Amino acid sequence: MKIYTGNGDGGFSTLSSSMKISKADERFDVLGCIDELVSFIANCRAIVACPILTKKLEDLQTKLFSIGSAITFPQKIEYLPTEKDIRYLEEQIDKTESSFERQKGFVLSAKCELSSRLDMARTVCRRLEREIIKLDRKLGVDGLIKKYVNRLSDYLYVLARRIDFDFENGDISKIVSNSQTFNENQNQDKDFERIYNEVIKRVANGRDITLEKARALAQKVREKAQEIGLKAVVAIANSQGRPILVEVMDDAYLVSFDVAVKKAYTSAAVKMSTAQLCQEIKKEGSLKGLETEPSLIFLGGGEPLKIGWEVVGAIGVSGGTAEQDSNLAHYASEVFKSL
Repeated sequence: MKIYTGNGDGGFSTLSSSMKISKADERFDVLGCIDELVSFIANCRAIVACPILTKKLEDLQTKLFSIGSAITFPQKIEYLPTEKDIRYLEEQIDKTESSFERQKGFVLSAKCELSSRLDMARTVCRRLEREIIKLDRKLGVDGLIKKYVNRLSDYLYVLARRIDFDFENGDISKIVSNSQTFNENQNQDKDFERIYNEVIKRVANGRDITLEKARALAQKVREKAQEIGLKAVVAIANSQGRPILVEVMDDAYLVSFDVAVKKAYTSAAVKMSTAQLCQEIKKEGSLKGLETEPSLIFLGGGEPLKIGWEVVGAIGVSGGTAEQDSNLAHYASEVFKSL
């Protein structure tokens, strides 16, 4: 069976009856917003490793689908949210808000990816509320729907702020002991801590590479360089491009010291390999013009070091050809993932 029918090509569709309704009707605006919000919540779920939070987000999606049915079939009260549903959201809001010191006033969001996605869902929920009010003025909307959507936007907001707080502070033991935001009972605390730590590990929580890891990585790179007969300088920088470790192999070229440091800085600054940067410059794309920046270098051998999606440092290797340096730096970036 084909997914398209062609029946809506004229700008009309049907809802609870066979009567054709214009797609400009306010009901379709509300249904479209619900569809968007469900999708945005799914976008949040895609990067959540905690099964309890995943279940909560799934429940919100299910409830929103039901509200969509209530808009489509206003005569069927079984699709409406209940006072119990609203009380649950209010309890979650109160419980979450009391579990940390929420920043008051203007909030600059996007401290981490999950909170940013929750904020996007929250803004769509606010728009859904506005569309519901427009529809209410024209055709009437049950008060339970208006109340539920209003509380849902508040819940998404405090949940995003709690996630921001957790990621900014990185105190997992405090989260597990003091917060019930993602936990229903004490039996789930240990699983939550394990999963939450894994999330922190994957997104790096704004951390820089440690000196211990830098030393371990430099040793791996030296061993690999010796295997291929390369006498190199290895420079490792933090996420801001500042060198935290530079190791010089015996008989390495004197010039390689400055070149390796500059490669590490460049890779951290542009968050890509210096080999890739060279290609982007040649393409005359959005990075065209950077070749005049004296602080950067455009030779292969620099690679960003990542934990999950976040750049926590960079490595610069100098001692051989551009291709040899690039291969060794890429090797280092892969090794770093397992350190």
